Amino acid sequence: MYTFKKIVTYILDILFPYECAGCRAHGVLFCNRCLESCPRATSTKHSFIYAVFDYQNPIIKRSLWRFKYENVRAFAEIFARPLYEKILDELCDDIDTHQQEKYLLIPIPLHSSRRRERGYNQSEHLAQGVMSHDNSSIFEFAPEVLIRIRKTKPQARAEKRTSRITNLHEAFTCPDPTRIRGRTIILIDDVTTTGATLLSAKHTLSSAHPRKILACTVAH
Repeated sequence: MYTFKKIVTYILDILFPYECAGCRAHGVLFCNRCLESCPRATSTKHSFIYAVFDYQNPIIKRSLWRFKYENVRAFAEIFARPLYEKILDELCDDIDTHQQEKYLLIPIPLHSSRRRERGYNQSEHLAQGVMSHDNSSIFEFAPEVLIRIRKTKPQARAEKRTSRITNLHEAFTCPDPTRIRGRTIILIDDVTTTGATLLSAKHTLSSAHPRKILACTVAH
């Protein structure tokens, strides 16, 4: 026999299928108060990579796992706003200097076979979320600029740094270098640890001589 509390919980689960990753409040994936209270990331070892949250925080880690592996794509909308704000913080001086420039927003791609397996690319959803906040139209969404040509072992399983770097050797290609020559590129990904994925992407794109490359992730 259901208790009153169980009945209420059952009704709330039907009406509000989400609960906050932090406080468990019904109706939201991540309430603003909990999101703002999550610890921010420390600086990465690579000067071109910036991150918003500390990946060691269990709430952030679990949320990104659900986003990436459990098909909870709505997390993209949650993380897109702080990611957008982080990008603007890092670009503020550059935007003042290059007011007419549109910045190329490039999500880290999945190999085509892995995308078929998963059904979506979480980094692409994040980049699209950032675009939804771009009221000043300073970004250009350009997922086709960077292609993954090698199916690499998931970075979470490549434990040593040297293994991660070797794993990603020549993993990407840029099919149309003229698109990025002289442009500023912002790479988007969900998580960076050693930075190997973003370094490999940067190496591929650098051969086309962009003006600048930076990368922004949800967590580090």
